[in-house]
Amino acid sequence: MPFTRQPAAVDLCDVVLGRAGWRAYLGALLGAAPRYGVVFAPRFAAMSGRTTRQIVTALAEDRDAAIEDLAEVAARVFDPEARVAELEEHDIVQVIHGGPWPCEDGTMNDHVAAIARRCDRFVPWAGVSLADPGAALAEATRAVDELGMTGLSVIPFLDGVDPRDPDLADLWAFAADRDLPVWVHSGQSFSAAPMAISSPQVIDTLAVRHPHLRIVLGHGGWPWVLDAIALLQRHPQVYLEFSSHHPRTMAAAGSGWEPLFLHGSRSVRDRILFGSTSWTHGQGPAAVVASASHLPISSEVREAWLHGNATRLLTRDPEPVR
Repeated sequence: MPFTRQPAAVDLCDVVLGRAGWRAYLGALLGAAPRYGVVFAPRFAAMSGRTTRQIVTALAEDRDAAIEDLAEVAARVFDPEARVAELEEHDIVQVIHGGPWPCEDGTMNDHVAAIARRCDRFVPWAGVSLADPGAALAEATRAVDELGMTGLSVIPFLDGVDPRDPDLADLWAFAADRDLPVWVHSGQSFSAAPMAISSPQVIDTLAVRHPHLRIVLGHGGWPWVLDAIALLQRHPQVYLEFSSHHPRTMAAAGSGWEPLFLHGSRSVRDRILFGSTSWTHGQGPAAVVASASHLPISSEVREAWLHGNATRLLTRDPEPVR
């Protein structure tokens, strides 16, 4: 892990995949929540040189064939080798997220772990499905013990399962016992699952039941940003990262992120983390990092958000850097 010194930025959430990985990822996402195909159609259109309508029509007519095509385009545009060069040039470390879905001869976790072995600037976290608690625990154990992954990632709306389900207690206990951070999709989604399944109130219950479990609110909990801040104030082991939300948009008046800038500069400044999910912005992570200069926070707070807080999280150093 490249923490012999402070990197310029630590990105807590991105997707770095080859063609097979993109096929597994898009298949799972668009299979469970097909509206994402419409939401991200403009991004796919820009990547492929087609129109938004052509992308939406292709997905509606033959989703599997369209996913095959989009996976090839995404793998070419977001080539892992090019990403390695970008991370080295701009001194960025990235947490890259896997998934439990079949991919080649294993799961997407195997695929992501193999990509992470190409460069020590990648920190691989294993995705597990909440739909089968026993399988989730088995995959988490395998990913940590055999693949060397150092955190977990869950998407409640994709599985249609509330993380507070008592049957998941062993999974959370495993993560707490192994001191594994758990990234949980938090906030709005475009699935048929109720939005409340990804609300900060869900995380509040988990944090009460498992006080030693380190939890990262993925995508920042928007639109419940004030609730998310209150959650961090209540629970010292809960963090927030704002990937998939572009800093330029976040800084705009009326964005709903104002509580983050106020309280994230004060009471919870040591647990706010930078995240990109850069493909959703059609940019590389370096461009998203650069755009953080637009956030209405001091340079000292920006440095903490960009790398100081995440470095402590990933190296298990409990002391904040002041």
